[in-house]
Amino acid sequence: MKQFVFDRLVDSENICNLQREQQVLRDAVASGHNMVVYGPRNYGKTSVVRNITIEEFRRTGGRRFVLFADLLGVRSMQSLTRRLSGSLQRSFAASFPVRSLLDNASRFLGALRPEIALDPQTGSPSLSLHTRETEPSRNLQTLWDHIAGITEEVDSLIVLDEFQDVAFIDEAAAQLRSCLEGLGATPILLLGSKRHMLADLFAAPGAPLSAWGSDLEFLPIRHDDYHRYMEERFRPHGLTIPREVAATLQDEMQRVPEAINRLCAQILELHQAVEIDQAMVRAALVKLLENREGRFAAYLSAFSGTDESVLTEIARRERVAHPQSKGFLANVGLSSRTVALSVKRLWDRGVIEHVAGSYRMADPLLAAYLRQYR
Repeated sequence: MKQFVFDRLVDSENICNLQREQQVLRDAVASGHNMVVYGPRNYGKTSVVRNITIEEFRRTGGRRFVLFADLLGVRSMQSLTRRLSGSLQRSFAASFPVRSLLDNASRFLGALRPEIALDPQTGSPSLSLHTRETEPSRNLQTLWDHIAGITEEVDSLIVLDEFQDVAFIDEAAAQLRSCLEGLGATPILLLGSKRHMLADLFAAPGAPLSAWGSDLEFLPIRHDDYHRYMEERFRPHGLTIPREVAATLQDEMQRVPEAINRLCAQILELHQAVEIDQAMVRAALVKLLENREGRFAAYLSAFSGTDESVLTEIARRERVAHPQSKGFLANVGLSSRTVALSVKRLWDRGVIEHVAGSYRMADPLLAAYLRQYR
């Protein structure tokens, strides 16, 4: 069913275009190549990989193993090991038939003391693993040795999402490089949204993962492609949207699919059987911000006064090439060094991003909220 999807992974029918990205990933997996896949948050990377790339890999026949792990927010070797352990448990249970799950778990994961339990509500099996090591780095190596053992016997695909966050953990990237290199011809996809942190891992001189894999950048979807996508979903409701209105809407949402879809869904709630104009888009945006005001206010309360001032000024200007310029410093009333430290914190946390030589808010709706209410 064609709809504006947000707050969850986008299914294949509702992914707008991204045909180039899908084909590059398809070719990489088929040839056993490694890829670093990057682009801003909510640009569709995870939806494409999970709902298209992985599903196509599983349908190609025979026994297949897919390890998918989301590393967003890992900050220690313990949290990294726990995240990978939990992902291995879920991925293994999803990759092998129920009837042979225990046998395969004993065969491939025996040293991790696998235990199988059934969910009393759904009857689905769940797998739990128990490592014997107490040192996190050894635990990580133990887990990866078992993953490598699976890939030696079963056609496999490894996907690590938000990989750049391992940069927060001392020695983790270097240890993971050794782990990744041990998988031979198994295709590996490393996804990330914080480009500067990925550069520190993959591109900087002496980086722990320098020269590893090939790059794939998710670019903004063409205005005309998204216009057609909107029209397909508005048409059953008697709505039309001129190209120039659609283009302005996309630009105001920074061409981020998640934010565009959320705003379009709000328009559907407010209007039927009309031609959408700029005033309707603006009214829908205000309504959307009103509905989320409490959430944004609570989120901003966790920031220092300094960081909130910097965020608000970036949102007001939409794009800032030089946050330490005299005009910016005068408006926030802060020193150049204070602003520089604030920008670094906000950049590392993914609250702002650096695109085409300028800083901007990563979440276009949060940016709109700050412009509207602060």
